[in-house]
Amino acid sequence: MQQLIDQAASVLKGQIRTTPIEFSAKLSTLVGQPVYLKLECLQLTGSFKVRGGLFYLSTLSQAERANGVAACSAGNHGLGVAFAARQLQVPCTVFVPKQVDQAKYDQLVELGASVIKSDFIGYDDTLAWALNQAKSLNVPLVPAYDDSRIMAANGGTLAAEVLEQVPDAVHFVLPMGGGGLAGGFLGCLKERRPQAKTTICQLADCPALQLSCEQGKAMTYMPPVETLAGGLEGGLGAQCFDVLRTRIDEIAHVTEEELKEALAWLLKYHQYLIEPSAAVALASCLNGSIKPKGTTVLILTGRNVDEAKVRNILARHENHHP
Repeated sequence: MQQLIDQAASVLKGQIRTTPIEFSAKLSTLVGQPVYLKLECLQLTGSFKVRGGLFYLSTLSQAERANGVAACSAGNHGLGVAFAARQLQVPCTVFVPKQVDQAKYDQLVELGASVIKSDFIGYDDTLAWALNQAKSLNVPLVPAYDDSRIMAANGGTLAAEVLEQVPDAVHFVLPMGGGGLAGGFLGCLKERRPQAKTTICQLADCPALQLSCEQGKAMTYMPPVETLAGGLEGGLGAQCFDVLRTRIDEIAHVTEEELKEALAWLLKYHQYLIEPSAAVALASCLNGSIKPKGTTVLILTGRNVDEAKVRNILARHENHHP
């Protein structure tokens, strides 16, 4: 994977931001260890997914791009692909669950993508439908996570960046949906720093990684759940699990309410707005489900969230914490 990560880093150089790392004095005091926040939420398109979109499309031939490309996404992957498609002047169609975050939907349209909602609330059901739709349109469906190029770009290049920014970090806490970020991140990290500890954080109502580890095979389909964190919902990619299964140190689960608490906490103490899916790493520290060991980096992956949703979360938070 390292060769692919290096290739992705070369392609992405100058096309994306090197997002900042910020020390959190408040969180460090709470957990008793130095904690840094990797602000990938400040990336172009509002999430790390632009890394995979740009790199994957760069590997397609002119013939493969001829009729356009498609993506199935809860939002951020679609934004990454749509951004890359606009850069390369390639027509783009994005299939989304029917309850996609409105902010993400609006941004997809602004990027020039044709956005088509499914009749399903779950990502996995939407993906099965989208595969048939893309086939009928005769366009390639860019994988959201279960692909070596996506893992190398989304997770691998991000890990390499973090290791340069915090060379003394020994513990890394990151979110996981389908596994593209986690697979690439751990694929890079465990080769460069094999003794480092990693914690993979998921939604308690959709514990695909935990179930995959228990059953010894990837749970590629998970029943749909109602959640504000669309990026955490759904099954785990088989290729991603092949990478993760021998590299996982710890798994943490958080509830929907804990995600909201973490989002409000970050706004209060760091003045950054993140989406609920991106709050899972922070939530796992705030709820005490993990104990950081040494200098720790939390990966905050995205900021794309609808204003009305944020207002609702903050109003409920204020009511619970007057």
